[in-house]
Amino acid sequence: MVRCENVIHEKDLTWSEFERLFKRKYLSERYFDDSEKELYELRMGSMTDDEHTSKFLELLRYVPYLKEEKAKIQRFTSGLLMEFKDIINFDEPRSLEEAIRELKHSYQQSKCKSKAKRDWKGNAKIKGKWDKKRMRPQDSCNKENVALPKRFNALSRG
Repeated sequence: MVRCENVIHEKDLTWSEFERLFKRKYLSERYFDDSEKELYELRMGSMTDDEHTSKFLELLRYVPYLKEEKAKIQRFTSGLLMEFKDIINFDEPRSLEEAIRELKHSYQQSKCKSKAKRDWKGNAKIKGKWDKKRMRPQDSCNKENVALPKRFNALSRG
């Protein structure tokens, strides 16, 4: 009786081929189905932007048919909070990386606004910590996130 074995030569094996063989042997179809379901049900909720992004990218690996950037962006934004989803969809990102960058930027601005609101409520009663010129608490936001007055905006000049 002749027994045919599937022999793999390690020297000729590429990484992608190894990955394919490994997944076929050790990961079940159910694992892929569960990961796909988890991707479609992923919601930001109380997660930070980094937590949501890393979880999304981790699960995206198990959905091989999701190849087009537009589909990835739609799937990514569908799980975000409404305030971030609207901002990102309005900007119409062309790549998933661009959508992730916009989420990070929007999330930082949101944190800055909530911090300013807390500072305003806390510092309104304490004299000396209020910036009277700008009518807001001192150090409430990063300077790069502060909008310049119209007279300093180079784009407004014609």
